[in-house]
Amino acid sequence: MQLRLFRHFVPVSVVLLASSDALLITGAFYQLLSRAETGTPIVLGASSFSAHFSAGLSVATVTAMLSVGLYGQQSFMDFRLLLGKIVVAFILVLMLVSFSATYWREGLDQLTDFANFPLKATLIWLVCVSVTRGTFSVTLGRGLLKRRVLVLGNGTQAARIAKLVEAGDNEHFIPVSFVEVPDRATRVRPDALDWSAVETDDLLEMGYRLGASEIVVAADDRRGLPVRQLLHCKLAGIKVTDFLDFWERETRTVDLDALKPSWFFYSDGFRCGPVDEFLKRAFDLLVSAGLLILTLPLLVLTACLIKLESPGPILYRQDRVGLHGRIFTILKFRSMQADAETDGRPRWAAKGDPRITRVGTIIRKLRIDELAQILNVLRGDMSFVGPRPERPFFVSELAKCIPYYVERHWVRPGITGWAQINYPYGASTEDARRKLTYDLYYVKNRSFFLDVLILLQTVRVIFWSQGAR
Repeated sequence: MQLRLFRHFVPVSVVLLASSDALLITGAFYQLLSRAETGTPIVLGASSFSAHFSAGLSVATVTAMLSVGLYGQQSFMDFRLLLGKIVVAFILVLMLVSFSATYWREGLDQLTDFANFPLKATLIWLVCVSVTRGTFSVTLGRGLLKRRVLVLGNGTQAARIAKLVEAGDNEHFIPVSFVEVPDRATRVRPDALDWSAVETDDLLEMGYRLGASEIVVAADDRRGLPVRQLLHCKLAGIKVTDFLDFWERETRTVDLDALKPSWFFYSDGFRCGPVDEFLKRAFDLLVSAGLLILTLPLLVLTACLIKLESPGPILYRQDRVGLHGRIFTILKFRSMQADAETDGRPRWAAKGDPRITRVGTIIRKLRIDELAQILNVLRGDMSFVGPRPERPFFVSELAKCIPYYVERHWVRPGITGWAQINYPYGASTEDARRKLTYDLYYVKNRSFFLDVLILLQTVRVIFWSQGAR
């Protein structure tokens, strides 16, 4: 099951888990502070500072956990990965608690054991996280939070849903049955129920019998659909969803194969008013200025190392396609040899590319080479969050073979984006097509809320070195 918060689809399990973490951690921190101040359990009318401090610190720790990927489904499937993320989160939380305790020292001056407070608080956080993770692992394993879905169709669209199930990517739904409809599509699932069974067993009754809470219309040819029966299901409280909307919700991408121009017109989304644009630009300027100040020593060090290792300019300049197809010059720290394209032919960076320098390998892995683009953000060429800008040569070639590719240019390109945090570095036409499915999702559902989530998850990508080449 998923909720739509500020246009973005968020799993109910993530919302419940984050809320449980925040409440449990707040209560535990409050207990620790009250006991440390009075030496006895908390009583009615305890310090309001303790309550506010505990709540604020709880929100900060949940944000840190989000940034390292502790709310991703993969963390529940891979114990070693979960353990690694908890270790990184433990260090971050210890730093957060230590900094907060030092900054608000006056409010915590009654603590009898101030020196050990950060470590105690972090250990308590670890206990709380272990409790919530253990509880939710059992809940998710039983599928209690998954929506029961009846798939109406037996063609290529239904097959794509079946592939999600086979790959174990049906994190939020369980297909209770596939029902064949009389269309002209190729039959791909021999186990699908024949339409004659639906005619004798009403679709609504079938939904009740199978415990379905949603019917997904995934027929390749919509002629012959049981419109009246679908209407009865809708009126009876069973949700009826189109395949494209279902796919967008479950994968947080847009299916290019099923996409039609009318979807752009009638689907909810693709809107961003002047207030949204103003907030986004103000956010870009604020974050850019702050990040430039914080990373200035790192930027100077990177520039020196590049200059010492190989001859050539420190910054690499290249034409890219930006908002509304306008060309601008992007800035990056040079990570390749100065003569990387002596033949003048543009080409993607490959895995283990010999043109990449030793310093370049490190700064690419840690995404330090992208920090020079802060200047592009300040100039207004780019945003912090948006589709990755491509070179004019590649845009021209990709637009010929990938439908709706140019639609990604309706928003300002970004340093990071929805595609960058969800899909590894692309070095082929197929990779560009896959990344476009994420870019169109962002163009459709962009909001300040989604931008903040992407920025936080970018930290997770940097921590685990995902997608860098």
